[in-house]
Amino acid sequence: MAASATGRSHLDRGQPCQDAFASACVRGMVVAVVCDGAGSAAHSDVGARHFSARVVEAVCRAPTLGDEPLAMTVDVLRAMLEAAVDDAREQLAAVAAAQRLTLSDHACTLVGAIATARGGWFFHVGDGVAACAFNGGMADAVSLPANGEYANETWFVTGANWREQLRLTRFEGDVQALVLMSDGVQPFAMTRAGDSLFPPFIAPVLRYLAGVDSEHGSDALHATLADPRTDQITGDDKTLLVALPA
Repeated sequence: MAASATGRSHLDRGQPCQDAFASACVRGMVVAVVCDGAGSAAHSDVGARHFSARVVEAVCRAPTLGDEPLAMTVDVLRAMLEAAVDDAREQLAAVAAAQRLTLSDHACTLVGAIATARGGWFFHVGDGVAACAFNGGMADAVSLPANGEYANETWFVTGANWREQLRLTRFEGDVQALVLMSDGVQPFAMTRAGDSLFPPFIAPVLRYLAGVDSEHGSDALHATLADPRTDQITGDDKTLLVALPA
């Protein structure tokens, strides 16, 4: 279940939502990605849609994916993800060149996960957050945003140094929910310290989603993200993806 909502600052300027998401289920695993387009890049909305869709597709068809992400070594995982991102970059670069554009015109971040109900891996370039809530009182597993030297600066999967910025985080336990978000959701979905999901927000969301189908759940997430009260917290685009074990 997932949704994106255009931020108030983009609506006021007549700009499209620059976030995108994609997910798929394969052999009992969920593969999911959220991308956040750079506000300074003219076609970052296209980049976000391209990378989220293509990376999920490439991971799902990768011969090294196997059936159990927890059994994957970090070297195998990194090679698989680098191949997926390389493929997405090459495809987009060719399209951009035909339009006399560059990859940097499509700049976006990337945060994703490969997981089963027993755990898995987060993969991350730039900002946004990935989190896993566990049953039984275990602390949340979190992949935090990475920012550059200056305020509001981050790293992009379209950048030349994306390999150095690709971070992998393993998590294991009885998964209650897998949560991916763009940085527009972080102020109200994460604690002030930023190291765990914010229970007053996420607990009622998970309770509701557990009782509805994917379509109704995604509609509810969109209504939450598009609520005008969120404009008082952030003017940025907002994307939230929640995966619950079957």
